[in-house]
Amino acid sequence: RAEVRPLVSPGAVLIVSLGVPPPRLVSDVASALREVLAVAARPGPTLERPRYAFNEGRGQYHTSAILRRLAGFRAAGAPVLGVADFALFVPDAPFVIGDADRDAGAALFSLSRLGHADPDRVRRRAQVEAVHEMGHLLGLSHCADYRCAMVLTREAADADRKGPGLCAGCRTALGI
Repeated sequence: RAEVRPLVSPGAVLIVSLGVPPPRLVSDVASALREVLAVAARPGPTLERPRYAFNEGRGQYHTSAILRRLAGFRAAGAPVLGVADFALFVPDAPFVIGDADRDAGAALFSLSRLGHADPDRVRRRAQVEAVHEMGHLLGLSHCADYRCAMVLTREAADADRKGPGLCAGCRTALGI
């Protein structure tokens, strides 16, 4: 299940808000990381929408450019997780919900495609995707267990089907 030898679990992760994600939602993301991965979350800076990463033709923001910027906030080896309120892309896909660069120690996910009329559903989706992206930073690849947070999310409904936790195989791979 692990892409490579899993990292030692970091003592903390820095959560950086990009744009204006709801502060309560960012707090809920921190809670999920603590509960599922036993990783404390520290609030980081709030950054404006990254004009340097905006692709006008797509109306979306390029994840690689943002991840490079987020990696600059790493301190004492702690990974960085960005929570964005705008649409993301990678060149070979129409959109992505999240992305991670394990070598850089930075991950990112967007709330823009997780929206729903029910705020509890949005909260749960955000928590699932935060655990998913942090799992990549810790060395996990995508999982085949449909209940595991490490299942690939192609659309918001995928986040509804999987759980916010990890399956036994992924937990074992991380040593938790």
